Amino acid sequence: MDIVVMRAGALLVADAAHLAGYWPALLTAALAAAVAVREVLRRRTLVAPPPPDRLTEMSRILATEVAQRRRSEVMLVSARAQLGEAQSQMINRLRSASALRDNETASHTDRVGQMARHLALLAGCDAEFADQLALAAPLHDVGKIGIPDAILLKPGPLAPAEWDVMKTHTTIGAGILMGSGLPLLDLAAEVALSHHERWNGQGYPRALKGPAIPLSGRIVALVDVFDALMSARPYKEPWPLSRALAHITGEAGAHFDPNLVRLFMDQIQDFVAIRERDRDEEAMLGADQALDWEEMASAQVIPLPMR
Repeated sequence: MDIVVMRAGALLVADAAHLAGYWPALLTAALAAAVAVREVLRRRTLVAPPPPDRLTEMSRILATEVAQRRRSEVMLVSARAQLGEAQSQMINRLRSASALRDNETASHTDRVGQMARHLALLAGCDAEFADQLALAAPLHDVGKIGIPDAILLKPGPLAPAEWDVMKTHTTIGAGILMGSGLPLLDLAAEVALSHHERWNGQGYPRALKGPAIPLSGRIVALVDVFDALMSARPYKEPWPLSRALAHITGEAGAHFDPNLVRLFMDQIQDFVAIRERDRDEEAMLGADQALDWEEMASAQVIPLPMR
């Protein structure tokens, strides 16, 4: 019975140490406490103190439990690392599959991820969320896998019926990504579903308005449009930087979260640097794409449906 009680006590001590994270001092503290209790019992003489061999047995049990829990902790850390790597591999494979169908380049989706991470940090998000968003954001258009080529690659404006089909890429993408129970893929599903919502409630697919739109979707909406405006597409030529920025600022409070627009514009040099550093097959920025604040302020804001 004494051994059973000591083992139960050892388990409780080990649990407490695991929660507190004080593995190195565990044995020293536990043994010191046991010796102190034995001395108190000896002085009071009302209860016979446990013999030294019981203290030895308790220390052995405690040491065994500590070692086992330490091994479990190491295995858990390793399993989490493997899960993270598996999620990253899955994300990359889905991106590759999406790139085979879409006219958007891999460099565009990479930049969206980098810009989304930077804007998330500027918005006060923690580094863990920002890093996850950098991986999830490039899958925002993965649902285009399910859009017919005749619509997806059409070099010109879409007819209303074609637009209805194009809009389904948000729900298709979310359907592909959701349900895994993995946080990274759940975030990617959230982005895929919400990145075409608009701050004024006139977006799709759910017509969410203002803060009801997930922050991840609001962030990706802004950086995706910015990079897309600056890029060549079958249905458009690349825009000059000044015109793109005029569009972004003009859509604050309508298409985009106005606070995110403010943060974006306050650090616009960072986002331009990301684009300059990462682009590969996009058209080179000419002299007319230099940052011209006077031109930006006077440029006409032209509503542009982004696919």
